[in-house]
Amino acid sequence: MADPFEVRLRFTNLLTHLSASTTASQKVAHYAMKHRDMDEDLHSCILENLERGHNMNNRANIMYFLEHHADVNLKEGGHKDYVDMVRRDITRIVEAVAQSGANVKVVRRVVSGMGEKGVLESDVVAGIENTLKTKEEAMARLLEDGDGKGTETGDAVDEAESATALQTSAAIVAADGAPESNRVTPKTVGSHSVRQASSVSKVDKRAIEQRIEEDRERNKRLRESMWAVVGDDDQELEKMWDEGSTLGQDEHVIAEEEAEEREQFVRYRRALLSR
Repeated sequence: MADPFEVRLRFTNLLTHLSASTTASQKVAHYAMKHRDMDEDLHSCILENLERGHNMNNRANIMYFLEHHADVNLKEGGHKDYVDMVRRDITRIVEAVAQSGANVKVVRRVVSGMGEKGVLESDVVAGIENTLKTKEEAMARLLEDGDGKGTETGDAVDEAESATALQTSAAIVAADGAPESNRVTPKTVGSHSVRQASSVSKVDKRAIEQRIEEDRERNKRLRESMWAVVGDDDQELEKMWDEGSTLGQDEHVIAEEEAEEREQFVRYRRALLSR
């Protein structure tokens, strides 16, 4: 039997370095399946990484992983207890991923997907949607307040702009999940504060570039999945039958006219060949 501490440490490391690729999600999901006897402990690792992690992109990747995690365990041979745990703690998960209004679109997409697959009930999805709208409105008000601070005039314009830049950076870091004690605050205005803002901006730029690449990878997989066809022909036939419109008198008339035209062409072709 594997050492529980080692299993937990390994799983936490996998979550911390989780990327947007399908391979990475499969690797973490298979590891959780392999150690299903420690399901509660591994699920607590997921919650801890979401609530204590300071990387907004990593929280988004874990959120997307949870959808794949649920898919794997809903299939035959899966561990249904993992799905029950996700259902039980979905509100807590949403609060952790979408804290400060960040990752709202990510949460909305994943929760909607879970609702369509039957992982979450419709009333739960509706409740989460209301929560996300509230977070979006709060973030919009925060951004509007930040934009309104750069309208000062006089000799203090340059200093006000520097302070506003720092406040914006601090808001981004705060949205990224940093503790209150570690958040960047514009205590001073001048060369020192400008250097702080520059440092934070560089970190944010790298995070933004990473997020763009990961979103591009996810959108690519989403487009590929739209063209995926299941191997059940009966299911495809039933879908086509349900989506097809009912035949009316006009359709029958058109079909008869087309059949008559084909017969005329066949007779004409035979007449040419018999000459």
